Amino acid sequence: MQQAAMRVERPTIVLSEYEDSEVELTLAQAQALRRLCRERLTVQPGDVLGRWRIRASSYVGTVVTPDVRILIRPKIPLANLFYLLEASGKPVEVSREVFEYERTPDLISSFATFFAKNMDAALARGIPRGYVETEQRSAGVRGRVNLAAQRRLAGLVLPVECRFDEYTADLQLNRLLKAATVRLLRLPGVTVPTRGRLQQHVGRLEEVDDVKTIDIGTPVAFTRLIDHCRAAERLARIVLAGASILDSVGVFGAAAFLLDMNKIFEDFVGSRLKRYLAARLVVREQHPGRLDVDGDVLIRPDFVFDTPRGGHAYVADCKYKLIDDGYGRQADYYQLTAYALGLNLPEGLLIYCRHEGSGQPREVRVRHGGPRLRTWSVRLDGTQSEIEGELSSLANEIAVRAAGCGTGGDVLATASTYTALR
Repeated sequence: MQQAAMRVERPTIVLSEYEDSEVELTLAQAQALRRLCRERLTVQPGDVLGRWRIRASSYVGTVVTPDVRILIRPKIPLANLFYLLEASGKPVEVSREVFEYERTPDLISSFATFFAKNMDAALARGIPRGYVETEQRSAGVRGRVNLAAQRRLAGLVLPVECRFDEYTADLQLNRLLKAATVRLLRLPGVTVPTRGRLQQHVGRLEEVDDVKTIDIGTPVAFTRLIDHCRAAERLARIVLAGASILDSVGVFGAAAFLLDMNKIFEDFVGSRLKRYLAARLVVREQHPGRLDVDGDVLIRPDFVFDTPRGGHAYVADCKYKLIDDGYGRQADYYQLTAYALGLNLPEGLLIYCRHEGSGQPREVRVRHGGPRLRTWSVRLDGTQSEIEGELSSLANEIAVRAAGCGTGGDVLATASTYTALR
């Protein structure tokens, strides 16, 4: 009973993206927040002894310690945030009743329910399985004899070093799903019904090894048989990247679940551009290149657009920053200039997020014959159909601008045809 009372009395600090607040903390509490959140949340001494200024960045979510609870809300509607999280699959209907936003504004609770729903869909057809090459000592020959390993047995006939393909559920996909489910179960704020559903999924994945550390950068080779798991796999990577737990702090420990809006916005824009530019331009995300002649300086634009026949046609960089006058930020212009010069393109585009104001496209011409730098802003606070319309318009603008850069008649023809059809 005493522990429950302590949980209820925990003060709650509510912030929005990039907002700050000054609160009363001890040095130990401030250090715990720093260790838990690192660069995702800034904790600095305030003007008065014993008070600390907490500043949010582009990360949204929930931070819980034994002494304080911090809620960082996105500037866009929460339903739209979940819509953006579904970047790679088909659009989903986000029901207000499913997440009970009014009663549970905490992102942990809402996201856990959202994740459980996608896990239901991923495992509805059974646990994904596949063939994995395995090396194992056996009393008889199984598969192929691993000759190199057998020689190391110094002439012994048994056991036999075998190499074979095993049909198993212990795949990278299932390891990601299980690790993310277990991580969510350790976070505070998950409702009892959702916790029960997540525990059922862990039980169904009992054949999958429990991995303490998993490389979320290792890609999953999707096939037609497991393509329905894409949404759950993407959300699992988000959980593993955004959820951190610090068990050494206080009686109840500390946990953070923070989503990087920069990454979410970039992934969503990239997925939609691929969809709307299909058969017109090839969209390459985080495409590496070189700025200098000797190839010593690496550049990695968010989006490089190639013609269907090959060759760079356009370049764009995506920034989850708010603009209301149509102009970009100086550092972003410098970066885009380097990308355009490195790819030998006469023009590039900065893609921003917009919440208020008209944010009409602007063009900056770099001196001495340098590239043209344009901006385009996308509103994310409308309906889902309005958001899709924004991205469709952006895709068409890129196709037209790429054709105007003189990069190939095939792009010009398809862009003109598409415009005529619209």
